Amino acid sequence: MNPHPILVHFPIALLTVYSLMELVRIKKVSQQAYWFYAKALFVMIGGLGALAALYTGDFAVAAARSGEVSLAITNFREVVSMHENFADASVAIYGIIAAGYLVLWFNRERFGEWLKPEVLKKIWVILVKVFGFVIETRFVVLLALAGLVAVTITGALGGAMVYGPNVDPVVRLIYSMFF
Repeated sequence: MNPHPILVHFPIALLTVYSLMELVRIKKVSQQAYWFYAKALFVMIGGLGALAALYTGDFAVAAARSGEVSLAITNFREVVSMHENFADASVAIYGIIAAGYLVLWFNRERFGEWLKPEVLKKIWVILVKVFGFVIETRFVVLLALAGLVAVTITGALGGAMVYGPNVDPVVRLIYSMFF
């Protein structure tokens, strides 16, 4: 059984919505107390789902090689390699963002006060400062944009493998950029 197609769509949706939440900034909404938590949940759940999709990618490759899934391209090995690279980049980018939201969420709950050894408290302060920069400045917008581009390329290459490089204009454009 190939669980990869089942697992990829939900994280793509969550991470796309998360990126749009970061990119389209409406001051009245973004100042609401719940907005931080909503974005955090979208990126953390989406990131965990993307990890599951990433790890099931080998099932999809095995299904294609065994003939269980028919391929719509001839340069399968090259496209799979590029697809994997962009999938790894997507997971890394959104993983950094998710880790940042998790640290800042814990910090809002005063997690650092519970730490006993002084060394752990110092490490916690550093983590809060680093991820505070990542999440609470415009840097997160760049990361969200980079993640959205990476997940779009990943999806387009996956679509090209299954449906062919001419399935739609976006897939055709992205496929032609690399092959």
